[in-house]
Amino acid sequence: MDQKTKTIVLIISGVCVLAVVGIIVLLVSMHNLRKQNEEKDREIFNLNEQVSFEQSQAVLRFDDEHALDEQLQTFEHLKLDNDSLQQLLDQQTEHARDLVSQIKKLRQENSADKARINALLKELADVRELIMGYVRQIDELNTQNQALVAENEQVKQENQQVREQNTHLTSQNRQLSETVTRAKQLDVTAFEVTPLNNRDKKTRYLRKTVKLQLDYTIGKNITSEPGMKTVYLRLTSPSDQLLGESESKTFPFEDGEVAYSLKQDIEYAGEIYRGTFYWPFSAEPQEGTYRVEMFAEGNLIGQFSFKLE
Repeated sequence: MDQKTKTIVLIISGVCVLAVVGIIVLLVSMHNLRKQNEEKDREIFNLNEQVSFEQSQAVLRFDDEHALDEQLQTFEHLKLDNDSLQQLLDQQTEHARDLVSQIKKLRQENSADKARINALLKELADVRELIMGYVRQIDELNTQNQALVAENEQVKQENQQVREQNTHLTSQNRQLSETVTRAKQLDVTAFEVTPLNNRDKKTRYLRKTVKLQLDYTIGKNITSEPGMKTVYLRLTSPSDQLLGESESKTFPFEDGEVAYSLKQDIEYAGEIYRGTFYWPFSAEPQEGTYRVEMFAEGNLIGQFSFKLE
């Protein structure tokens, strides 16, 4: 190959290389440009998707008549436990009913005014949010009321516990008072009957008995206040008649007046006291069982019975 041919070959080879390089550069540039366009398209798509999503959220997917009717029924079935909020709810429900009617009418007319439809849907969404706000208020009020009810119930329980404690303390105090009262009460610990004849001698014959000697013993009681005390005695015959009964001879007992046969004033100092009553018969005494009841300071302090034969 001569020198000229070599030169031509080299030129052609260089042109080919440059052409290849140019083609490669062109392909790379076109690839990058396409990639950039794809990214822009993707951004535009994402933006459109975001706008669509936001719009769908704004109108709460009221995309057909069924959804509109369903939401409107939800509004109409809501009942609030608050008269003021219920009135506001009724007003907003009526507003929502009007909006739904307008939206349906525009859709049935195949209106091209999409902006108006979207505006009405957005307004309906605002109404829904307002109504849900009423519901949240009621929920909050109910929660607060439940808390108050629970608190009131706790207070009631605490008050009931306090009342029960007071009742228990009152009962204890009453029992203590009764115990103290019983402790102070006098008590006849011994009682003996001796029939006497007209010479004040003991007799075992009923027909010779003209008088009864009634000996009694009051036990020691250091809790009883010392001083003068009146002892009353009721003597009942075998025929259940109170001997010596008289309207003028009564003493207070519990809630009334009780008649007595004999009474005696004694000075009691808290130690053992022995005393004696005498009951004279105006006629021959009855044969049978006699009963004796003794009282002091408003208390029954002894009960006994004996027979005369």
